[in-house]
Amino acid sequence: MDVKFAYYTEDVTLDIPQENLIGVLRPGEIRPAPDLRACIDRNLDHPIGTRPFNELCAGKKKVCLVVCDLTRPMETERVLPAILERLEQHAPQAEITILIALGTHRPLNEAEIDKLCGPGIREKYRVVNHAFNDESELVQIPCGREDIPPVFVNRLLAESDLRIAVGAVKPHPIFGWSGGAKIVIPGVAGYETTGYSHWLSCPHKGVEVMGRVDNPVRRLYESIVVRANLIDFILNAVLTEESRISDVRCGDIIQAHRAAVKLAEAYYIRDVAEPADAIVVGAGKWAADLWVGSNAVYQSEFYLRKGGTIVLLGNFPEGISPVHTEIAQYGYLPYREARKLVEGGPLADDLSTASHRVQLCRVLDAREAECVLLSEGIGREEARKVGFSYLDDPAEIMGYLKRKHGENVRVLAIPGYNSTPIISSTPQP
Repeated sequence: MDVKFAYYTEDVTLDIPQENLIGVLRPGEIRPAPDLRACIDRNLDHPIGTRPFNELCAGKKKVCLVVCDLTRPMETERVLPAILERLEQHAPQAEITILIALGTHRPLNEAEIDKLCGPGIREKYRVVNHAFNDESELVQIPCGREDIPPVFVNRLLAESDLRIAVGAVKPHPIFGWSGGAKIVIPGVAGYETTGYSHWLSCPHKGVEVMGRVDNPVRRLYESIVVRANLIDFILNAVLTEESRISDVRCGDIIQAHRAAVKLAEAYYIRDVAEPADAIVVGAGKWAADLWVGSNAVYQSEFYLRKGGTIVLLGNFPEGISPVHTEIAQYGYLPYREARKLVEGGPLADDLSTASHRVQLCRVLDAREAECVLLSEGIGREEARKVGFSYLDDPAEIMGYLKRKHGENVRVLAIPGYNSTPIISSTPQP
């Protein structure tokens, strides 16, 4: 059976014999909103846990509108006009800034900003890449905790009198689900704040965190964002397999987020009939580097039997990471090994990189698994340095899996077109 996988801007087609194929894992049947503007307007007028959006806008002088970058695909360019038109009408004197929540990803160039926000937005409004490593652009916020490092976020957000967040809800390996307060921490947080938030999840198995909205990392940083009153209103979307918006929920940063998650769970929690010997997974149309594309690996922990194999298909034209170039030096490590590099070691001041190593490796460690990479942007030697095996051609995949697991190898295909990872309600033990 021919199965297509998302290989950045291209597709890769793999022939998986029907007798070896467990299935093709996709979200449940979810369709785009038939009238997206009407859907957005309805939820702006009838939000959850806040006054209607128009009332919140009245009299505001400095507005910060936070949006995700292109590694978190959704139809942001269709959402922004609905919000900006209302701001122009109900807060006509306001200075409006669109702040791109990069986390620790690279900044977007002008063409990418136009793709994200839509034509003409950059010329009419101030659009800013979050500067996660520029101390002058960050401000410390009170967190009410003495047992964690100081928390820093983008100054533009903290100093505005109306803060709006636009994003999507999807299972996430650190915060349980994206959306809500996650767009602030790590979206527009300082580098050290982001690193510490990610490191907190490292002692846990991925299946103990991913898809669980009530996990310790989200609880902590959600409480900090709420305490500092950093977001007044959210629009969180539920997405189709092609990253189009199916529905939205608006309003309070917690209540509206939970309502959106409830919608998303029906589509993105999918069980399969048996554990897989091997999982072939596409890295997605938005993953220009392995740092982003590694998200494709995380969902494999739910479906792979111990001793299994993950085959990751990702073009990765920007290599492992244009920002976190240190990854190749140490590779992906289990938590017990990474701690040695963090506690008084060379990664003590770079928990973002350290935690990324652990979060990918904890899947491989938990499943006692091998990861095989097929990529044009990352070569065999570079893959070996981070602990991956390597294949040159998709035609080699089935032969490799049959040699390792036998002629009857059971393969689960995850095409990777859905912008949201798919997880199971009954993960493998």
